[in-house]
Amino acid sequence: MTTTSRKPPARRAAKPALTFAAVRAKIQRPRHIVDMVLDAEASAEIESLEALLERAQRHDEANGAETARDVAKHLQEVEAQAEASRVRFTLEAITHRAYQQLRAEHPPTKEQIEAAAGRGGSEEPAFDPDAFAPALVEAQLIEPKPADPAEFAAFWDDLSDGQLGQLWQAAISVQFQTGELGPPSQAAADILRSFGMATG
Repeated sequence: MTTTSRKPPARRAAKPALTFAAVRAKIQRPRHIVDMVLDAEASAEIESLEALLERAQRHDEANGAETARDVAKHLQEVEAQAEASRVRFTLEAITHRAYQQLRAEHPPTKEQIEAAAGRGGSEEPAFDPDAFAPALVEAQLIEPKPADPAEFAAFWDDLSDGQLGQLWQAAISVQFQTGELGPPSQAAADILRSFGMATG
């Protein structure tokens, strides 16, 4: 009886151990883009002009007139004016340590603590929102970048409550955003397979 010698299965090369240096190199803090139309007057006028254009079209159809043409032209001019005022603000979360330090630099005022207690709150506010909100936005803002703190302070003072609320909500949201991943895109895989391409 003859026996054939089997070769032992080839060992897979061991994966190199994951180092903290490699982990740190992967870190990219979350970013958020705030698309803001700064000409609020033009933005509000667009809504009323759109409604006016609908009425003008109905009027023209019923009366054989051409009033809609002038409204449409004006609407396009106002849309262009609003679009010219659009600014994309890019915010990037700051590190946990920087956030805690910034928060500590803007504690709640005595009046804010007393007001919270008067409302029956069991905890005092974590910070002074009037001072901390602009400080966090300025710390996170990577584009466009103000020349200096005075330029940012002047910009912040010029905004309406709604405009600064938009930036503040984005800033606090991106600071606590996580990088959760869902399952891989089935649509992307199907499209690549339809082209005979390998999918990840």
